[in-house]
Amino acid sequence: MKLKILATVTASLALFGLAHPVKAQNPDHVRQLLESNECEGCDLRNADLFKASLYRANLRGADLSGANLYEANLLEADLSEANLSNANLVNAEMYGADFEGANLRNADLSNAFLGRANLTSSDLRGAKLFNANMGEAYLLQANLSNADLRRSLLFRANLNRANLSGADMSFADVRDTNLQNAILSNTRLPQAQLSGTNIDAANSVRQADLERANLRGTNLGPGVCVITNFPYCVLNLF
Repeated sequence: MKLKILATVTASLALFGLAHPVKAQNPDHVRQLLESNECEGCDLRNADLFKASLYRANLRGADLSGANLYEANLLEADLSEANLSNANLVNAEMYGADFEGANLRNADLSNAFLGRANLTSSDLRGAKLFNANMGEAYLLQANLSNADLRRSLLFRANLNRANLSGADMSFADVRDTNLQNAILSNTRLPQAQLSGTNIDAANSVRQADLERANLRGTNLGPGVCVITNFPYCVLNLF
């Protein structure tokens, strides 16, 4: 009877993925990365790289989907074309890292440091970037639709032609940022700091939520405040 109950419990745990911890698909590739800092195109799915030191690592085209990179050091690492979907990058150090064309869909980058990182054409749909530091980062043509950018730092970031539709940028610091041709359809920007930002050429500005946003010195184009009735819209005329 006890054996039958134990078998039932074990089967239930296996069904929900709790019987055994999730392991990397290819342990040899994990070992290679940690020993050589080189693992281009490697299979690192679900790899446990907790606090790993990967400074200037070559991970170009690697599959890191579901990987645990919590507080990992990825300074100036090459992650271009890599798959980091659903990865845990909370508190990770990624200053100057190259994520061009990378898949970061639904990844958790909360509190991550991405200053001057290259995220050109990256897929950040549904990504969590709460309180992330992306100062002076390159996000040209990046897809940030429905991303969580609350309290994020985007000071002097380049978001030219970026897709921010449905993104939550509440309390974000978007000062002196380039939003030219960016898509702001249903983007939430309440209490955001937008002073000095050029959103004159942004798409769907009228559909954005700019309640109580600081727009002093922002280039909104002639008469945009009056036409759109943005609450607390203030133009710096001097």
